[in-house]
Formats: sequence, structure tokens, C-alpha cells
Amino acid sequence: MPGRAARVFIFAGVDANCVSLPAPELNVTRQPAKGDLSFRPGQETKLAATASGTCIGAKATGTGVYYTARTGSSGVDNFSVTARLASGETMTRDFKVEIAQ
Repeated sequence: MPGRAARVFIFAGVDANCVSLPAPELNVTRQPAKGDLSFRPGQETKLAATASGTCIGAKATGTGVYYTARTGSSGVDNFSVTARLASGETMTRDFKVEIAQ
């Protein structure tokens, strides 16, 4: 919905014991054409996937990615965000959002 921020993802990292790591550094690697992005730290999530395949279902705290469509926008928008943990490990995620009216 144009003008309203919607959370689309939470980037979070965990150690081998499934304990939250410090928040990753986030960078927009492909800007959305029809909206704006914001990042909000301190977001809690339940892990659906991890790089090692362990810790599925564990709770973690990370940084939320929020998308706000610009007024008058409709259709689909795409963007990419790269997260870098303090260890140097990176992950890039591509997003496709459909703008609700």
C-alpha cells in the first residue's frame, strides 16, 4: 500500500549454538524503482533457514527491511540487499514486492 511501510524481511545471524550475533551491516545493492527502503534494528524473528542448515526455528534478533511504495505507485517493484556479518560472511537477497492498493 503506497505510503505505508511494510516489513519484507529480517536479516539476522546466529552462532553455532543458535545465539544471535551482532546485527549485520546492510547495504542496498539494487534500489527499488517505485519505493523507498528503511532498516530497523532490534527486530525479533524465528529462523526459517540458516547458512549451515542448523538452528531452524530458533529465535534471533536482527535488522528488519521495510519497503514503502511511493504515492501513485502500482504493480511490482524489485530490489536487492546485501548483509555482512562482523565475521565477513555475506548474503545477498533479491526481493520482489507487489504493491497493494
